[in-house]
Amino acid sequence: MKKYLSLLTAMLLISCSNSDRSNEYNPVESELAGKTYDYLLFESEQECINAQPDPNFFLNCHREIHFVDESNAQIMLTDMVIPVKYTIEANKIVIAFSTDQSSTLTFEKVNNASLKLLNDNSVWNERTGESIWD
Repeated sequence: MKKYLSLLTAMLLISCSNSDRSNEYNPVESELAGKTYDYLLFESEQECINAQPDPNFFLNCHREIHFVDESNAQIMLTDMVIPVKYTIEANKIVIAFSTDQSSTLTFEKVNNASLKLLNDNSVWNERTGESIWD
């Protein structure tokens, strides 16, 4: 009887284990939350200013992604900030656009301060100051 009771207890413990991995600690997600990464389209602020074609029209000087929390981010690829969802899949950061679920961007962590956008191999660096030029 003790054998069956032990087996029953073991089965109950296994069946009651939390198979939902959403509460597990993911160091990549935790490291990203609150950080902003930039890809500069110009080498310097002055070069960006010089490239402006018209005082009434402004060319964007950079692209950026800000990781709001462990699943939400905001990305600016042109002149609009777009809210997006992200997930970590096999050490890759996959950005999903709510307007087009089939369209994704995939980043890979290069080091503690850089991400590589695999779609075009551009390297985005963590913003460390108030300005993108710091």
